[in-house]
Amino acid sequence: MKKECPSCAMMIEKDTQFCPICKYEFPRSSYQKQLKWVAIILAVLFLLVILL
Repeated sequence: MKKECPSCAMMIEKDTQFCPICKYEFPRSSYQKQLKWVAIILAVLFLLVILL
């Protein structure tokens, strides 16, 4: 399976962390999941502060 580099549009293997052409570093999926949960928690806290 392959993915496209957002920097140079080269098709590379899906499990590659760096593009061999332009050296673009792909973000790690665990970081994205953590960021999503932090955003959800902050949104809930914001709504609680507004409602109280």
